[in-house]
Amino acid sequence: MKSALALAVAIVVLFSGVAAADPSDCGRLMYRIVHFEGMVERAEAAGKDDWAEKTQRQVELLETQLAVRCLKFSARDEQQEAARQLALLLKIAATAAAKFFTLGAY
Repeated sequence: MKSALALAVAIVVLFSGVAAADPSDCGRLMYRIVHFEGMVERAEAAGKDDWAEKTQRQVELLETQLAVRCLKFSARDEQQEAARQLALLLKIAATAAAKFFTLGAY
C-alpha cells in the first residue's frame, strides 16, 4: 500500500512540471533566455570563461523548460527566433532611448 502511494506521489510530482504553461509563462521564459544569452556574450567579452559556461548552462536549462512547458512555442522555431530577435531589438532600443533622453548619463 505504501509503495502504491509513493508511486502515485512520484507520478504527480513528475508530471506537475510537464503541464502546459499559460502564454505569460512562455513569454517570461523566452525573455529570460534572451537576457541570459546577452549575459553569455557579456561574460565572453569580459574574458570570464567560468561565468560564460555557467550562464550558457542556464540558457540550456531555460530552453529545455520552454520546450517541455510551451510545446506550441518549441514547435514553431521561426516564431521563437522572431520573438527572440524582437526582444533583443526592444532591449537595444530601450538602452538607446535611455542614453538619448538622459543626455548620455545612463
